[in-house]
Amino acid sequence: MKHLRFAFAFLLVALAPLHASAQRIDPAGIEGAILACGSYKASPEMFDAFVDLAGGAKAKIVVMTFEKAKYGGPPLEALKAAAMKKNAAEPIVVDYSEVKDKFPEATGLWLHVDSVSPMPRVMNERVLDKPCQAILKRGGVIASAAAGVRYLGSRELAINTVPGLNLLPDAMLDPRGKLKFSALTKSPTRWKNLVGYEIEADTALLVKGRTLSAIGPGTVRVYLPAGNGLPIREIPLQGKAKEDLTALRRAALDRFQEFPPKNPGEPFVEKGTLVIVGGGGSPDGLYKKFVEYAGGEGKANIVVFPTAADPILKRDSLSALFKKAGAKKVTILYGKTQAEVESPEFLDALKEATGIWFDGGRQWRFVDCYENTKALPLLFDVLQRGGVIGGTSAGATIQGDYLARGGVFNNFDIRYEGYERGLGFLKGVAIDQHFTQRKRQADMTQLMKVYPQYLGIGIDEATALVVQGSVGEVIGKGKVHFYDARRKVEPGQPDFEALSAGGRYDLKLRKTLP
Repeated sequence: MKHLRFAFAFLLVALAPLHASAQRIDPAGIEGAILACGSYKASPEMFDAFVDLAGGAKAKIVVMTFEKAKYGGPPLEALKAAAMKKNAAEPIVVDYSEVKDKFPEATGLWLHVDSVSPMPRVMNERVLDKPCQAILKRGGVIASAAAGVRYLGSRELAINTVPGLNLLPDAMLDPRGKLKFSALTKSPTRWKNLVGYEIEADTALLVKGRTLSAIGPGTVRVYLPAGNGLPIREIPLQGKAKEDLTALRRAALDRFQEFPPKNPGEPFVEKGTLVIVGGGGSPDGLYKKFVEYAGGEGKANIVVFPTAADPILKRDSLSALFKKAGAKKVTILYGKTQAEVESPEFLDALKEATGIWFDGGRQWRFVDCYENTKALPLLFDVLQRGGVIGGTSAGATIQGDYLARGGVFNNFDIRYEGYERGLGFLKGVAIDQHFTQRKRQADMTQLMKVYPQYLGIGIDEATALVVQGSVGEVIGKGKVHFYDARRKVEPGQPDFEALSAGGRYDLKLRKTLP
């Protein structure tokens, strides 16, 4: 097998590690992939996965040592065997201190940490930051095993913590589970805003994009720190199970930001109108009403967000419905990333809009796009100008303060930690949709037991709640259900009030109006 003949380059720059508690989390997760093995006794499956992630037959693999010694032990032989199986070039070995001028176009980097003694100095020098990020940026993979795994996160987990490479952001990693995250509950500041990972010896943690999975027969245990009145949370990851990196990072942050708040504010729209549709079709005359709220026939300037669908659907038919109802202009903005919604095209369209429509799909995608972006205050400005914000299904739920069914992998659970924060056009409420049709009444009952400070609103299909000020009026074929945990419920009676078309409810006072 031929050795790779390419030169090495490390740029010696002092880079400060990224701050773990940054308010704005990139929802895309990481570039490339990270493979963290619990021990060097990794199964062939793990080494095969590493070579595949590095490009298979086109893989260019480097094993990096930190001891200035000739290296020939594990995992080199296992990596050679895996590379040979995939018809890839033989891995080469280099000590980090010997790299002077050029870094190879490596697609796979294995960090071999035989002794931890030089690592605090190496981490503080920050010499590996740019080369490692370059490998991930070109879609490659970085791996380590045993003690080396501890340096892949933002902090090294030991008695005396040192910075990590931050390849897996907001993370502390514990190979073989020797250090036990439960011990950190005694000093929570060491673990604030971080996600913990314990990796069993015969198992590896694979992170690709924003998806976490386990390779091998054992278990990766994911931990969220205790905070905001919540105990430490353990999430086992094994077999075909997956977890979402972005949700975990958001959840760890929320545990130190007191969300959900004890006093979320009163449901009240100072100016403008909200149109909240339960999905499954629209009430008769809805689009005409929406155009009226957006300024009227020949004046309404409506922006549509199909962001929540995957793949994003062409919504020419929806544009036609709004135009038929009298809209002067309809703009459909198909962006799905924070960068796209902060583009001049997006921001200029929002500055001119008199109506915003959030289409259906998965509500967490709206959060990923708009939360903590320049676009979000412009959406509130639409209301302040007396305009209207509306949406159906996911586009209904996202309007509330609390985000129901924000799960990334499914929308069966009404609570999903990390994605419980809506865009907040209507404070103090949790909104669910497809309500009666999908038998979601019990879910809302449970949510109100956990968060009694919220007013629960369940909206049937082909039904809408139109909110102006603190008053919501029901339109459409079905009902809107209001859950107030403060209301005394007689035995055998429903724990909600259900209103049909024409019914009016004061959201602030939490009572039905005549």
